[in-house]
Amino acid sequence: MTPEQRSAAILGRLLRGKADRRTVLRRAAALGLSVPALAALGGGTRSTRAAQDAKGPKVDRLLFWTRTNPDDPEFPSLKALTDAYTKAIGTPVEIVSVADADFRNKMSLSAPAGEGPDIFGPVAHDWVGEFAIQGIAAEIPEDAIQNKEDYIPVSLEAATVEGKLSALPVFVESVALIYNKDMVPNPPKTWDELVTTAQELTTGGKYGFGFPLLEQYHEGAFFQGFGSYIFKYEEGQFDTEDIGLNNEAAVEASKFLRDMYHQQRPPLPEVAIDRTNMHTVQEGMMEAGELAMTIAGPWREPPLQAAEINYGIAKLPTLPNGEPMRPFLGVQVFAASAFSENQEAALDFINFATSTNQVVELSKGWKKVPVRQSAIDNPALKADPNVAIWLEQAADGVPMPNIPAMGNVWTPWGAAMDAIIPPNAPDDQIQGLLDNAVEQIRAAIEESEE
Repeated sequence: MTPEQRSAAILGRLLRGKADRRTVLRRAAALGLSVPALAALGGGTRSTRAAQDAKGPKVDRLLFWTRTNPDDPEFPSLKALTDAYTKAIGTPVEIVSVADADFRNKMSLSAPAGEGPDIFGPVAHDWVGEFAIQGIAAEIPEDAIQNKEDYIPVSLEAATVEGKLSALPVFVESVALIYNKDMVPNPPKTWDELVTTAQELTTGGKYGFGFPLLEQYHEGAFFQGFGSYIFKYEEGQFDTEDIGLNNEAAVEASKFLRDMYHQQRPPLPEVAIDRTNMHTVQEGMMEAGELAMTIAGPWREPPLQAAEINYGIAKLPTLPNGEPMRPFLGVQVFAASAFSENQEAALDFINFATSTNQVVELSKGWKKVPVRQSAIDNPALKADPNVAIWLEQAADGVPMPNIPAMGNVWTPWGAAMDAIIPPNAPDDQIQGLLDNAVEQIRAAIEESEE
């Protein structure tokens, strides 16, 4: 176990309440782990409690664009946030819901024309990367970040584009293992254990395990666990010339996913390779008690609760190579428009929106893991055992590349996996299929930069 893994394990015990702070520090010292090492994983010590207050200035209005609709369960928490800011400062905050499919295009056109919002969010950090490169997302000055040490560091890294912080994080999410406790009392910790458990439970139309096998977002946990990567990331920069989707680890991951289905290790529902239905059908199976384990994110908790499934969350099992699965990490952020005429007020609002008290309030609607340690320590969130597990899983995550080039990756990668998994492509074809995908990605990136 690496020092980072030992740190994560110790931190996890602290977050789950299985060890007090003194015990954690004593064990850390015995392993040669410093307090800063733990803080780097946990986003600061538990003494960080300060909640930011709105400071202003008061302006006539702040225009706030969000993908959240009034009918969404998250909206009341968002409205409570804007009402709280208005009460504190006196600035009215107008919420405008913009359709998810139109959001990026409208931002790109409206913001430079002076017709966009002052503030926007929550949106995925990779969207903000695109907005930052376009000059739309305002840089967050170092002195404008309140209680920076309270953030989980990886969340700030995800919101940093070309060395500049372009948004403030609020939630972090990744996929993990979701399981039916009535069918799986003890979740598997290794892939071999998962295979054995799933094989025993697969009978009479019920399956022990299933997930959207052709979904690249899910496949990423395997590719990155074997050692592959999208773009090489060093010193805060993505190198789009160095693409790892056709390296030796990517070939190994592709074979593993192919064999998982065709060798039935473990048996998967046939719909797992049906691009049209692999999500909805398997989600329905889980809600009907016909699927014991799956790979999914925290967005699946509310439907499972509504279906009255006695479910649990666990870290993804280690792969046969002994390494942890490394899922894509998504960070939800609030950002300010660089074209806003109310820059100071906009920055004040997003600081307020990502403060401890407001993040706890937003969590009631979003059901996601906060990136502030002080929010995680809130009694309301500590009462939910899944919060600490999602956070532990996030510690193994790889932030989704937050550059526009990522948009050129999905289709070629997906086409390669479609040609590898369903038809059971022979070993001698896999390298060529992945090479072709990378060539297409490079060509698309070059074309987009012309």
